[in-house]
Order: sequence, then C-alpha cells, then structure tokens
Amino acid sequence: MQQLFSALPSLLDFANVALSSVVVILAFSLLAYTLTYNFRDTVAQWFALLLACVVIVFASEVALDRVVSAASANRWLRFQWLGIALLPAAYYLFSLAVLRTTNYRMGRRRWLALLGIILSVVSAITAIFSNWIVGAVHYAPPISYLQAGPYFWLFAAYFVAAIYLSLANVWKARQRCLTDRTRQRMGYLLLAFIAPGVGIFPYLIGFSRVAGEGQSSALVLFLAILVNCAVAVMLVVMAYTVAYFGVLTPDRVVRYRLLRFFFRGPLVAIGVILAVLTLPRVERLLGLPRDIILFSVITGVVVLSQLILSVTKSMVDRLVYREDRDEIAWLRELDRRLLTTSDLRQFLENNLAALCELLRVPSGFVAATVGTDLILEAVVGPAGTRDQVVHVDDWGEALSQAIERGEAPAYQPLSYAGFWIWPLVDPDSDGEMQVLGILGVKARTETPLLSRDEVEVMEQMVERVARVLLDRMLQQRVFDALRQIIPDIDRIQQMRSVSPYLSLESNSSATNALLNPSPVDSPEFEAWVKDALSHYWGGPKLTRSPLVQLRVVGDVLNQVDSNPTKALRLVLETAIEKLRPEGKQNLSAPEWLLYNILEMRFIQGRKVREIADRLAMSESDLYRKQRVAIGQVARVLSEMEQANGVEVNGRAEMIPSAAGPQPVAETHAREKTIGST
Repeated sequence: MQQLFSALPSLLDFANVALSSVVVILAFSLLAYTLTYNFRDTVAQWFALLLACVVIVFASEVALDRVVSAASANRWLRFQWLGIALLPAAYYLFSLAVLRTTNYRMGRRRWLALLGIILSVVSAITAIFSNWIVGAVHYAPPISYLQAGPYFWLFAAYFVAAIYLSLANVWKARQRCLTDRTRQRMGYLLLAFIAPGVGIFPYLIGFSRVAGEGQSSALVLFLAILVNCAVAVMLVVMAYTVAYFGVLTPDRVVRYRLLRFFFRGPLVAIGVILAVLTLPRVERLLGLPRDIILFSVITGVVVLSQLILSVTKSMVDRLVYREDRDEIAWLRELDRRLLTTSDLRQFLENNLAALCELLRVPSGFVAATVGTDLILEAVVGPAGTRDQVVHVDDWGEALSQAIERGEAPAYQPLSYAGFWIWPLVDPDSDGEMQVLGILGVKARTETPLLSRDEVEVMEQMVERVARVLLDRMLQQRVFDALRQIIPDIDRIQQMRSVSPYLSLESNSSATNALLNPSPVDSPEFEAWVKDALSHYWGGPKLTRSPLVQLRVVGDVLNQVDSNPTKALRLVLETAIEKLRPEGKQNLSAPEWLLYNILEMRFIQGRKVREIADRLAMSESDLYRKQRVAIGQVARVLSEMEQANGVEVNGRAEMIPSAAGPQPVAETHAREKTIGST
C-alpha cells in the first residue's frame, strides 16, 4: 500500500500529461477543420481563435512536464499566459457571433467586445513582460506555476465577467431559437460552452497552498485530470455545433465529413501519442531498443486504425445517414460505375489495339459525334497517326457515305482517305437512326474485303464501341441535367443556411442577395458561360441556361419581347463587344486575338480548323486561347451584373445583334474536331 501511495503522483502526472496531449491534438485538429470548411463564417472564425488559445495553453502544459530548470519553466509559463489572457476576448467575440446569427441587434455589446480585446491584449503583454499580473515562478515538478502578481485579482475578475457575459449571450441566442433543431444545437453549445474557460483558468495561483508535494500534489493532479477530460469532451461538442454554421451542404454531409475527419485525424494522432508516451514502460518490459519499439508501435497504430475505419464504415453510415441509407448507397454505386473521360479513352484504346491486331493493320481511331462535330476520342498507332486523321478534309462526308451504304455488304468497311471506316449507330434504335460516331483503321488494301471470321468479330467490336459511346452520351445528358438543377440546389442550401430569425433589417440588400443569389456567385459560372456561348444561336444550353437568372438579363427583357433566350443572347453579345478593341478589326494583332476567337467561334459559328488557319495558330493553342476568352466574357458579365446593366444614353440597354442565325457549334476542349456531321 505504501508503494502505491508513493507511485500515485507519478501515475497521475503521466495521466495528466497524456490528457493534456489529447486536448492539444483535439484543439489543433478542430482548428484545422474549422479553418478548412467554415473559414468564411464569423462564428467559425472566432471559434478558431478560441481553439488557438486552448492549443497554446495545453501545449505549454505538455512542455512543462519536460523542462529541466526554473528558467525554462518560467518561459513556458509566460508563453502559456498568451492563451490565458486572450481567452476571455475570444469567448466574448465567439458568443457575439453566435448571437448575431439570430439577427439580434448588438448595440453596446460591440463596445464591450472592443473593450475586451483591449483588456486581453494588455493582459497578455503585461503577463509576458512584467510581474504585475503574475510574478516569480514556483518550480516544483510535476507542478509548476507563476505566483500571483499585484493585479492578478483584477484579471481574475475580468476573466469571470467575460465568461459570464459570453454565457449570457449564448443563453439569449438559445431563447431566440424558433425551431426544435436549432434550439437543440444551441443547447449543446450552451452545455459545452463553459468547459474550456473553466479548464484554462490558472487555479494554482489562487490555491498555491495545496500545490506542494505528496498527497496535496496528487489531489491537484487528480482535479486537473478531471478538468482535462471535461475540456476534451466539450471541445468536441462545441466543434460539432459550430460545424453547421455557415455551410451550404446538407446536415448529413456535415455529420459524415466531421466524423470521418475525427476518426482519420485526431483519433489516429491520439493513438500514436499515447503509444509514444507509454514507450519507456514497454521498453523496460520487453528489453528491446527504443527505435525498434517506436517503429513497431507507430506502424501498428496507423495501420490498425485505418483497418478499423474500413471495417466500421457501414456502421458509421448507419449512424450518420439513418433513413437515407438506401439513397446514399445508390449514389455511391453510381460513383463507382460512372464512365469518365479517361475510362472511355482507355476502353477505346484497348479495343482499337485488339482490332488492329486482328486485322493486321498499324493504326486506328474512334471519333464521337458531339453536337454537329466529330470529336477524336482515341487513337492507336505509330507517331503521326493523329496528324494523319486530323488532316483529312472532312470525315463527316465519309460518315454520310458509310451510313448510306447500310449493312450491304455486312460490316464490310468503306475505304476513305487511306482508312477503312465503319459508322457507329445506336444498336437498340427502333426508329430514327442515331449516329454516335465513326470507327476507322488504316486500310490494309485499297479494296476493303474482310473474311467471315473478321466480319463476325467486327460485328461485336462495332456494337461494343457503339454501346460505350451511347452510355457515355446518356451519362453526359445526366450531367447536363444535374448542371441545370445545381443552381436551384445551391439556392436551397443557401436558404437553409439563412437563420430563420427575421429582424427589422430582413429586407436589406444583403439578405435579399443571399435569398436571391446571382449566378455570378456560383463556382459553375464560367462553365455556364461556356455552355451558353456554345449554343449561342439556339440549343438547350442556351434556353435552359442558369444565366437567364442574371438581373442584367431581366433588365433587357422588354427589348426582346420578354424572351429570356433572346435577352441572354443580347447580354452575351454585349459582353463580347465590350472586349472589342478600338479601331478596325485586325486578324493578326495580338490585342484582337480574344475578340476574334469569340466572334468567329460563337457568333459566326465557324469550325475550329478554319479559325485556326485564319488566325495562323495551332488548334491546341486555339483551345487554350478560347478558354481565356471565355473567362474574360465571364469577368465582363460579372461586372455588368454588379453594375446591373450597361448605361447607354442614360438607360440600361444592350447592343443589338446584327448577325443572323448560325449553326450550333459546341466547343469540346478535351480532343480535336475532325469533321462535321
């Protein structure tokens, strides 16, 4: 029994250091999470400051366990006071941000916040560089602290007052909650709110008489362990609540993201730290070198933690998604089965390589129809094959001839420009034929003639390639449909993020802008501009474009007989014309390059090869410059939207269109256009 009492302070000190390390890991991890996912929200920003104070205080606590002199302890203790002194201001600012989410008018609370910042900064400077708040160091491992200075009790009064006022702000915010869900979350925050402050306050200064050696030291360490446990748990609860502030994603996504981050980050780090702290005892027990044990323990913790995460994934899904499990499972299955551009190219290249081996030809290609263009999707063969395919005048004519021949003779190819080609059509089409693309290989002989075995294989090969192109086309339609509804989904999420507490200022422009956001605020804005330009003279990407929601488009509806499509085309043309340099148009001047590309590609509807020839540039360079030009159009549209129209002769007006209808010419940046269908 005597041995147990003598070893008790050492065991308690180990537990205290371990728990302090856990708090540091949790606070730092939650700080990183908050700044990553919620950094634009005011509540999250001030919560991040509070977490930073916790990190400073508990990291210093861990460092104090390893110091070897009173001078080192003094430096770490004064650095610890940086977090202690700034904590009251961080608390009050955080509580004000929470209260502000309920549209509560701040009034004099703003002045109290400013006063709190000043007092905290002055207290931090005073504690670090003078003895007015804290004095000489009391160095008695495992417990070290700074003795009270003449003004410590003034700081203690300020600390308690700031925590009390902060708690009152959160309580008022909970009282203003209108729904059960928000009231419940605010209740969680209120429950956990006081723990970090209580855990960080420097009690040893006030109770220095019980901070000595022996059993009183054990009592202090035991109380510190209890406080550290409470701080760790309550930090997680607070972070869980703050994670929902200012995010535009559904609650299930926030829950899942936070849980996965917590399991993959803090828990693994805590396991590693605890393993390292217990290493000296394991080293003595096993009698092995420290580096071998360290390597084995860390490797085991990291690998086993990831294995446990994989095994428990379904359990976490049931915990997070509950009634949405079936829908989430379907979405994940869809993600696994989607055919990406790389998947399509790899499939086509593999099949082309097998086909070339069968027919004993050196090269082949597959092109798909995109709008009115034939886009080169995959090429196999020696260097220069791609250039040979691209430089053929018009594959569209060859495709038309191949379609007219039909299946007579059965799956015998058409010889064109040194290639044998087969049309790719929808194999399940019952009515009108749907052309999907063209399959071609280098001609083996001038007159195409295949053996019966080769014809049988070609039937399967052509149908297989046609099916994958059809699946890809259907998938693109799904993506197009999703792009159409994403703006509405974003708007719903934005409205979900708006607090339901309406104040007298609810009709302000800021609130209206949030409830009725402009498309220019969406990350998809430039992609929508590109789609609308690609269907400039008609097409679903123009008629169903989210850009029709632009306020500047609504301003010109009366000029085009209230036709949103014409209004959007008028706005796009105005944006393009604003990029036109002064003077006469010049096809060779660098300053005219972007405007020339926009005019010829979208307004005139010319082919990529023709534009590249006229501008004396390669097609790949043209595509790069085209992306830059589209970005400039998006920038101009954004400026027009912010100005809410272009002032012409004292009224909002757009430059009228002088060009007539042109064929649809959709851009396709990932491969080269080799013809028109």
